[in-house]
Amino acid sequence: MRCARFGLLFSILFLTVPVWAQQAQTMTTPSPAPKDPQAVSVLNQALGAAGGIQAIRAITDYTATGTITYHWSPEVQGNVTVRGLGLDEFRLDASLPTGVRSWAIQEGTTTRKAENGAIWQYPPPYPIPSSDSFPYQPPMFPGSLALPYLQLVRLLSSGQFSLSYKGIVQVNGFPAHDVLAQRVFPGRTQPDRFAEYHVEDIFIDTATLQLVMTRDNVPRHIVHQIRYADHKLVNGVLVPFSIGEEVGEQHTWDLQLGQINFNTGLQDSAFALQ
Repeated sequence: MRCARFGLLFSILFLTVPVWAQQAQTMTTPSPAPKDPQAVSVLNQALGAAGGIQAIRAITDYTATGTITYHWSPEVQGNVTVRGLGLDEFRLDASLPTGVRSWAIQEGTTTRKAENGAIWQYPPPYPIPSSDSFPYQPPMFPGSLALPYLQLVRLLSSGQFSLSYKGIVQVNGFPAHDVLAQRVFPGRTQPDRFAEYHVEDIFIDTATLQLVMTRDNVPRHIVHQIRYADHKLVNGVLVPFSIGEEVGEQHTWDLQLGQINFNTGLQDSAFALQ
């Protein structure tokens, strides 16, 4: 089976500017990204059904355990631990018959550790030729994989994301609201070559108001989807206990959570793969 491999292509340029120039810049405040009222209403309703903005905002980290099934040939199943800290740090450790397979995202770096201990990291800790780079960046909110309602709070509160309502579509045979979220970079005048990787569709079931799917793109314009089901209340917050990934219409893995704990005191060090 083909496995989708991910990496990150970024180049950051730091400029030293005179103090007067810095002061001039601070006087110009970029306008917040536009938010369609209907999209805002749908997301607010979804958060209300999931326990409320305050209850969800209070969650700083989570640790979940359960089982994972990789749809390889043949399929492989094992126990799994999933951790998230904020919206930007994520780690998954799967105990498989051949060993432990791990995947982590921290500070914009994606790291994978195979069962034999081999580590793959992007961007790597050494310079790479441009010919070896590819236009991948981590998901906009990797830490929200097992608790997707966390990202809704950020989308509504941050001026860096525009929201638009695209209508009602069918997801798993049921009608769902399609809300498009897009990261906006204030002040950028050049066309964004990676614009398609700064966009995510969020699908909210019209009857239950549960978040049932997210969709974005990975390199080579491949559609990437995460499906959510089996929602249960945990400490007053709705959690999807069934999570599945599809890449380019290929079913890659399924998570079935058994339990999840909030605010366990996770630190940044928990997301470093060595």
